Amino acid sequence: MMKNFFRKKIFILFLYCISVHAIAEQKNIQKNADSLQKYSLGDLIRKSYSEKNPKIYCDEMAKRNLSDKDKMKYYRICGEKYYLEIMNNFDKSLQFIKISNFYAQKEEDFTMYANNLNMIALIYALQNKNDLALFCLKKKRMYESKDKSNIQELIFGGDEGLVYGVIGDFDKKIKGYIKAVKDLDDYLANQKKIAPEIFLEINRAKREKYNSIVDAYLLQKKLDSAAFYLKKIKSLPLSLSDLDSEGVRDSEIHYAILSGNLDDAIEKANKDLNEFRDDKVTVFYDSYYLAQAYLLKKKYKTSLAYCEQALKSKQISFGFINYELELYKIAMQATDKMGDEKAYLKYSRLYEKANQKFDYNSKADFIAKLYNLDQIQPLEYELNHTKSFMSYLWIAVLVLGLLTAYLVHRFFTLKKYKKRFMEINAHLEKQIPAPIKDENNTKSNKNNLSDEKENEILDKLNKFEQKKQFLSPSMSLSVLSAQIGTNTNYLSSIIKKHKQSNFNSYLNQLRIDYIVMKLKQNPEYLNYKISYLAEECGFSSHTVFSRIFIEKMGIPPSKFIEYLKKERG
Repeated sequence: MMKNFFRKKIFILFLYCISVHAIAEQKNIQKNADSLQKYSLGDLIRKSYSEKNPKIYCDEMAKRNLSDKDKMKYYRICGEKYYLEIMNNFDKSLQFIKISNFYAQKEEDFTMYANNLNMIALIYALQNKNDLALFCLKKKRMYESKDKSNIQELIFGGDEGLVYGVIGDFDKKIKGYIKAVKDLDDYLANQKKIAPEIFLEINRAKREKYNSIVDAYLLQKKLDSAAFYLKKIKSLPLSLSDLDSEGVRDSEIHYAILSGNLDDAIEKANKDLNEFRDDKVTVFYDSYYLAQAYLLKKKYKTSLAYCEQALKSKQISFGFINYELELYKIAMQATDKMGDEKAYLKYSRLYEKANQKFDYNSKADFIAKLYNLDQIQPLEYELNHTKSFMSYLWIAVLVLGLLTAYLVHRFFTLKKYKKRFMEINAHLEKQIPAPIKDENNTKSNKNNLSDEKENEILDKLNKFEQKKQFLSPSMSLSVLSAQIGTNTNYLSSIIKKHKQSNFNSYLNQLRIDYIVMKLKQNPEYLNYKISYLAEECGFSSHTVFSRIFIEKMGIPPSKFIEYLKKERG
């Protein structure tokens, strides 16, 4: 009884605590909402880009009565800062950025429209949908401003390089950023007086573009070129703090690893990690580099510890390397070497699950070569979209070539068949019978046959033709010799002398001439199947019949019948 009483009390107390907490949370949300109302729309946009959680500012913007121009900015921020960077939801991000572009087009803000297309291209590239990414870049160029006096356009110049970097087209990335730096230098050279803040912004932009070039050279293992541009960064007229940016520090650590200076890389990464431990982005990238360096040093337990540390602060990767997937790979290698099968399977499953969204395998193989310290020659990534495009192009060219060759061949073949049909038809119209005996009796008789015996055999051959005994499928040289009353040698010799052919050719010609006359004189024959026509003239196979017909007449029987039908109307 007492137990039930206490249970009820505890349950009521529990419900009370939940209610109090819910009311407090509601008040807190309301308080935050009330505090956000004091911000202007411009403040909310700036905070969305600068604060770690843009959602509360996006939600506040959604409550406001937004103009089309403001909606354009709102959907871009939601798509980029929240759904892409925080949620890693590519589909939702694309949806919001495309809506932003709807309003950009409506407002005729083509700078924003082009910028959105670049972001859409980047998202496609991250998903390894390279053809779609390149299509968006091509479309983007139609809307880009060509105004070299617009400093903001110049500062953000070369932004296509980010997309090319993800795809793996490092040469285009480098070329684009070098051009962007040149445009900035040309702007500086043409300005008589530049405000200090603009000068600072230009040099910071050059630092970022040089660093992007360094990244592209590192991924090709062109270390001398990477070192050259790292020196160019250090020569920029910037303060030490500006020169020591997060991106530059990462490039220096990466350069040390690829150069084989693992201890130097570890020292730099640890120093950076200790100094910026509260920055999740710094923790993520430094921990990745430490995990990679310790794996190469074969200190697998330490490498795994840094993998786990990095994955607690994982960030979306906007470059060629997908750091989350690479961390799973490092963890798999470390646990495999440690003999921890359970942990290996865990990271293997995580890798496969994440890879479904990225189709990363070709890049993973390339990066494995990149971190092979025995690999000292520069690397070249085989672009999937280029390979695919070229394969399709060559297939298309081949198919088109074959089709053209076929059509040309068919045209001339049909022309030849038509000509041959006309010749046959003209011959049949003249009704010139084939000579039964050769008038040239001056030739010597090689078989020493008397003229009387020779003429006797020729008369019997004439009767053989008239009675159409050649239509018998069993007819052969030996059968005919027996019927005529002579031997095969004599008969072959006479056929060769007077018919200018061997026995088989003579027999086949008789059969073909017979069926051609039937087709010409009896219209019903034009509707018979080839197999029946073959049987009708003594052939045991329609295949043999067709081959002999073409051989003797120079035209397939089907085409001969077709032309006869057309002639009859």
